[in-house]
Amino acid sequence: MGEFFYEPEIKYKEISAEDDARVVPLLDPFKKGLMRPLEGHIINADGLRKFINNPSLSPEIRAEYRLKNKNIDDELAAIVRAYSELEVDLQNRQLEMTSQRDFYNYFKDHTIDYAKLEYIMLLKTYEYLKTFNMRVAAAWTYVQETFEEIKVTSINGQFLEQVLSFKVYPRLELCELTDLLLRRLAYLLQIRQEEVKQDKVIARGEYTSLLKYSFAAIFREDLSGILSSKVQEQESKVSDLQPETIFTRDTCIRDPFFLDSRGQELFNQSYLYTLAIKPDRKKIDEQKIRRSVYIETHLGAEENALRQDLIRKFISAARNKDRIAEYNNFLFEYFDFTRNTILLQFMDFSDLEKNLLIYHFGPVYFLKILLHFMREGRTGYIHRHLKKDQMVRELPFEYLKFILKDWWDEKVYTLLTRAERNSREMFERLVAAVKAIWVKEAPQTLSRIKADPALLRYFNIHDVRNLQRFLEQHLSLIVFTLLNRFLGPDFIYLPLHPVKWHR
Repeated sequence: MGEFFYEPEIKYKEISAEDDARVVPLLDPFKKGLMRPLEGHIINADGLRKFINNPSLSPEIRAEYRLKNKNIDDELAAIVRAYSELEVDLQNRQLEMTSQRDFYNYFKDHTIDYAKLEYIMLLKTYEYLKTFNMRVAAAWTYVQETFEEIKVTSINGQFLEQVLSFKVYPRLELCELTDLLLRRLAYLLQIRQEEVKQDKVIARGEYTSLLKYSFAAIFREDLSGILSSKVQEQESKVSDLQPETIFTRDTCIRDPFFLDSRGQELFNQSYLYTLAIKPDRKKIDEQKIRRSVYIETHLGAEENALRQDLIRKFISAARNKDRIAEYNNFLFEYFDFTRNTILLQFMDFSDLEKNLLIYHFGPVYFLKILLHFMREGRTGYIHRHLKKDQMVRELPFEYLKFILKDWWDEKVYTLLTRAERNSREMFERLVAAVKAIWVKEAPQTLSRIKADPALLRYFNIHDVRNLQRFLEQHLSLIVFTLLNRFLGPDFIYLPLHPVKWHR
């Protein structure tokens, strides 16, 4: 046995999946999705295959593992193959189709309940990921043991360091991090039974209406509190196929075409917390997207870059047939972009305060900012052929609202508790924070109004409608909309006393 040995920097196996405070920061690499962090496996596997088969290696070094070279190559190839299979299994459309097909093997409902379908999709994600991690961990372990058995000498020391320290050990640690992610998922899904059949993991757990089963739920810092709560709603045990039960969950989606995020207090009861979608228009928009020849999905770019992007998209149009999936992915990214841009005014806010501000800002005003960004940035538009060489470019407005409904439920509403959404104290603190922005901007804004005879006339007769264009340009559309939402359309007439705002 040589002097090389595997010792991870973090002992992941000793960390409890229930420890929210420790687990969530460690799982940060997976916050943007599963596949990107796991790419390290195929990068190192492919790099190691090339490295150990490099003709420039001395015969002495190659002789030490020559007899096992075929086995090593097979193990590394298995890692690449396992990654490709996982990538296919976790494609959203494939995952949903598989879950729909198997729905009645888990629940005895007469019709498919989407909340329960989401549970099955996450359960299958767990099964696929654990199967993958078992395979790659076994492969890396074989490679590790093979090269650790080689006696270290002055000739092969640097070679073994490259193989073990820079290729194998980091991927063993990635397997352990993935195992922590799997234990967190198992905790979320309340896995009660698990077995391996034909080299594939099969698991059974418990569904609860207390949670929305998205991948993002594993990053909730209150997950252990929810799952250990003694005040339980009715549950359906997936493994026992309990009879159909009516489940209610904390969601703002009242039906597929209506978002209702209103609360129980007067300050969060207005129409600004709702969003209605026209089913017929949504259907038409969806058909247009499917027939589109090009979709503008950039977040903003120079003209030359856009032209190159346009050429590239047209070339790949024949291969990329799933326009709906492409557009949905773009919209979720663009909604995130819009949210983050609005919150630039509140960089010192906590995550809770940021979520609350977006929630009280409301889907109506959020949509207004979103559309402004899309029009100014010339993005989000679909291009369709009409006839011959004629093209039409348009924003599928109703479909955009339909997807915003789902994003709002996942990224805004369900991240807050009922108590947080209905807290008058928290709401008034947000209003005070927005008013502080106006107190800072007011002197220069009012000075410019008084210096312009037309603006001064509008100001004196309380014509806020004609003042709007100036205010949008002077303050920026985002700041103006925030002031308008939280302080009202007459905010320019508010007394400018110093604002007491305590974090």
